[in-house]
Amino acid sequence: MKMTFPALAAALFIAAPALAGAQTPPPSPSPSPSPAPAPAPAPMTSEPRAARAKAESVKGELVKVDADAKKLTIKGTDGIETEFAYSDATEVAGGSGVAGLATKAGTRVTVHFKADMGTKTATKIEVDEKK
Repeated sequence: MKMTFPALAAALFIAAPALAGAQTPPPSPSPSPSPAPAPAPAPMTSEPRAARAKAESVKGELVKVDADAKKLTIKGTDGIETEFAYSDATEVAGGSGVAGLATKAGTRVTVHFKADMGTKTATKIEVDEKK
């Protein structure tokens, strides 16, 4: 009996840590560093987006007016054609409204517009009746 007790104690000594390790949950992976916070959104302003768009103007020759699509195309002094959207609020100085421009291809015009999100929208069109 003296011999079995030390053997039993040795077996317990070896098996106890293995059994204890089996009962503990595996270590959780270390948390990855958090990504940098997203930049704060632009502050809200009381003016509408269209009012914040940069106003510009370009001079050129009227190429065409598409009344159905509400678009007009001009050829600038550099020879590049540019398309502009227009609306009922677009002012036409020296002409009879945007629809009246459809018969004036070749006429020199100055288009005042606002570029917003890739769209150039005419706000005022000045017609130069002199060719």
